This record gives sequence, C-alpha cells and structure tokens, in this order.
Amino acid sequence: MNIPIELLRSFVSIQETGSFTRSAEQLRLTQPAISAQIKRLQQLVGGEVFAKSAFGVSLTEKGEIVSRYARRILAMNDQILSLSGSGSVSKSLRIGIPNVFADSMLSNVIVACRGGSDGERTQFSCEPSQDLARSLASGYLDLAFIVSPRNPPAQPIYRWSEQLCWSCARDFLLSPGASIPLLSWPHGISDQAAIEALENAGLQYLIVFVASDLAGHLAALRSRMGYFVLPERVVPADLKIAREHYLPSLPTCEAGIYIREGLETSKPVLAIADVMADIIGPRTGNPSMRPREKV
Repeated sequence: MNIPIELLRSFVSIQETGSFTRSAEQLRLTQPAISAQIKRLQQLVGGEVFAKSAFGVSLTEKGEIVSRYARRILAMNDQILSLSGSGSVSKSLRIGIPNVFADSMLSNVIVACRGGSDGERTQFSCEPSQDLARSLASGYLDLAFIVSPRNPPAQPIYRWSEQLCWSCARDFLLSPGASIPLLSWPHGISDQAAIEALENAGLQYLIVFVASDLAGHLAALRSRMGYFVLPERVVPADLKIAREHYLPSLPTCEAGIYIREGLETSKPVLAIADVMADIIGPRTGNPSMRPREKV
C-alpha cells in the first residue's frame, strides 16, 4: 500500500495556507477535491490529521507526526524531479526568524536573502524560537535563526550567545515592597528565563499582562505596566534596560543559525547562512555577547 504523493501535497498546502479553500486555489483544484484527498489520507493513516475551529485548521497529534514525514517525502520527490534539469520544479528555501527580532532585522534579512538566493524562491516565517525549532525539526524550514536557553537544535552553521535583560518604560517606577509586575509570553523564552530567575531569588511577582506577540508587549511596556525579558540588543531606544538592584540577573542564551537535517549544504544555502550571519550575528563591539563563530 502506498500513499499517493498528491495527498501529501494537499495536506502540506493546507498547513501552509491555513484553510482548505486557499489550498484549493493554490493547487488549482476544487474544494471538494481537496476535502476528498484529506479524507482518503485520514483513512490511510487511521485518524484525523486536522482539527477545525473558527480560526481555521490546526494539526492533530497524528497530523503532527504525518507532517514530519510528509515534508521529507515531498522534499525527496522534488529533488529527484530536479535531476531532469528541465527547471520545471521550482525550488524554495524556507527561512525562519524569531519574532522578537522582526522589528530590528527582518526587513534587512528579507532583502539580503532574496538578493543572494541564486534563483531559489525564498519563503519566510516569523515565529517564537520554540516554534521555529519545531518547524526546523519537522522539515518545514530549511534555515532558521533560533534563540534557545536550553536544548538548542542540532546542526548549527553559526552560533553565539545572546544576553537576556529586563526591559521597562524609561519612567517606570516600582513602589517599595511591591511584587514585581511581569509581562508574560506563555511558553516563550522570556517567561522561562524571568520566572526561573525570580523564583530562584525568592521574589514575589505578579503577571499583569499576557500576549503572544511582540507588538502587544511593547505597547504594554510603554504604558508602564511592568517588566519584560528581551535579548539585550533588541530593546527599543524609547525603552530602557532595567538594572534595578532588586531584579535578579538573567542568563545568556545560546543562539545561532541552524540548518534542517538532511538539507544539502550547497553553495546557495551556505551563502544565505553567511548573509544572515552578517545581518543577525552579534558585533564584536558589544562586550556582553560572544562573537559569532562558524561551526
């Protein structure tokens, strides 16, 4: 028994577009045809691969497993077809950037990577580092800049350290004896580092704001709601790095540019990694970070 490749192509397209309708448009199929393909795929794998909600579709636990294998199969399929030299298969290099670096670096990375992609299409993803790491492991991304305090992903091309810091509004003042007001990004690097540091120091804290995007946290900081942990070099100029004596010290995080397992390190791929390192990697003028090193 074999799974037809078109079923996997439709499955991955739905993941990338977020809906059956947009996937049908992308693949030039009807929506009933897409639905029939996914129904057939679910029969073959023995369970639901998508969960539907008012906000679109998401992968089920079984769908996550299928996704990891489907992307590898499609990548190998396209590589085999590219041997014909006909140029009929459009290559795409998928690149990930953490969203906390988007405001300061994303536009420069996009422009530079497009200029150095040597004919390959480039697709960009901007998500929290832990999501980028999962996407890289599942084969959805080819290259990613990832910041992780522990268990960094394998196969780095470049690596360095990022210093985390407390940030707040320039005129923010905390009343003596008050609990430390904390801005929370659930399951993010900032939460892991902040809560661990506060609890290790035996300090009382109060979560006063919750969001899963950088824009919301910056707006809350500017409204003097409290403290938020960021990589030191991305703290906006209108905010400040908080060095109050009562705040516990924060760790450095391993960071780097990582490559997908099994991806051929061709000259175009390495050239893109070099371009990303030139834009993203720390400069030697900042003593708080280890200069980047090529692995």
